[in-house]
Amino acid sequence: MLTRREAIAGFGALGTQLILPRAGSAQEPPYLLSEWTGDSFAPMHAIRDGLWRAPLPAPERRVEVAIIGGGLAGLAVATLLKDRDLLVLERESEPGGVAKSGRWRNVDYALGSAYIVDLSEPFGAFYEMLGLGPRPVSDPVDRVMTGTAGEGDPREGEWRSAYEDLKALLRRLGESRDFPKIPIAEASQQALALDGLSLLDFLRREHIDARLLGLLDSYCLSALGAPTANISAYAGVNFLSEINTPIYAFPGGNAAIARAMAARLSQAGEGRVVTGAAVYAIEPAEGGYARIGWFDVRNPEELRCLETRWAVVAAPYFFSGRILRGVDPAATAKMTSLRQGSYLVANCCFEGPPTELPYDNWALGAQSFCDAVSGTAALPSAERPKDQSVLTVYAPFRDPRVGRERLLAGDRADFAAPIIEELRRFLPETFGGARLTEVRLTRWGHHHLIAAPGIVTTMRALPKRFGNVLLAHSDGQGMPAVESAIVEARNAVEIIKRG
Repeated sequence: MLTRREAIAGFGALGTQLILPRAGSAQEPPYLLSEWTGDSFAPMHAIRDGLWRAPLPAPERRVEVAIIGGGLAGLAVATLLKDRDLLVLERESEPGGVAKSGRWRNVDYALGSAYIVDLSEPFGAFYEMLGLGPRPVSDPVDRVMTGTAGEGDPREGEWRSAYEDLKALLRRLGESRDFPKIPIAEASQQALALDGLSLLDFLRREHIDARLLGLLDSYCLSALGAPTANISAYAGVNFLSEINTPIYAFPGGNAAIARAMAARLSQAGEGRVVTGAAVYAIEPAEGGYARIGWFDVRNPEELRCLETRWAVVAAPYFFSGRILRGVDPAATAKMTSLRQGSYLVANCCFEGPPTELPYDNWALGAQSFCDAVSGTAALPSAERPKDQSVLTVYAPFRDPRVGRERLLAGDRADFAAPIIEELRRFLPETFGGARLTEVRLTRWGHHHLIAAPGIVTTMRALPKRFGNVLLAHSDGQGMPAVESAIVEARNAVEIIKRG
């Protein structure tokens, strides 16, 4: 699912064939199908299609720090510099990036990023500064479902020994000085050597039972954008290590972190976040002021401009490379060549007495989704609603390009029908005493960076400063995680504070 870790996964023998939602029934569904949430692709496609080449008009405003992108990294920069004269330009109607949430009746649910893992420094201190108290998800945290009545979690049966071997390997690595860590700047040479391997090659080298590879392929597809054969062993080991650690979840997912930062920023001064603001050009300066060209998504014909002492680009690298002007073309070419995953999230709203479920429910061999997270399992038992529930269903695309085409076409019924059909097979107890009332779909066309082999080496080598323009996005760590966003934000803030 979407992460710390921007995504957790589906499993099993069919794991290598996941996860393209297939065509559904043409009949009218017996549930309400709400309008899309998620990416507003039109303004960004306008920039992609040539608007970024437009000249910048005369500047109308000057600020000390301008932050392009109001996701977790951009909000973290703004929070750490809240006493400065700053402005956040965010293309969507609300900040948060993929860390947003919704609410159905009295149940909060995630639209994307769902949980965190690492509370070590500097991450735990950052959450404490925000007034957040991360709480571990209570047992049972998860389960793997086969979709066959009477069959239990294979990790407790035929996979038990193999799965324990995998956990032992990851435990040893986690306790080693050579663990592939975030921040990547602190990695040892032995850890960096993992980046030259695919995760599949590493698992085979370590003699991990081949029966687990379908499961691990699915995990990596969802969390890191591709199966084990196409994922850096550095990134894969870093993410897989969470199977030995507690996970921490807020009601509604990691939107709680974004809201806490936005509130802290608002307390320091109103009007510091401009939503519906699409940036199409950034012109760095060695001295003086950088210039930023942008437009209101409701009025894209009226181009605007501001000047800033520091510009912090907290946007994905594939997009940042398109809007930076006058910088090393080799650097921007590398940035725009990076690949992004695509993703669908379906929040299924149930009316009636809910079934008590583990936090995360993984569907072994499902074709239309990978896992379903209980929207209420992050709450203490006494606080869980008695008459409604929400399942957050995660469905990444194996082929991101095809996924983007289907998401852009926007056939909601075609996505929802096969997901509901398979939910009935894998989680029949959910439908026993409750009625599916509504399905809310969220689309992420360029959800997260694909952590391909060599990604850490690439990101360590890429420049993150162009004059007075700084890059600060989770992409900079090569792994789509909340921790990556915080590290990149802190790095940019240190440069600004040094002047």
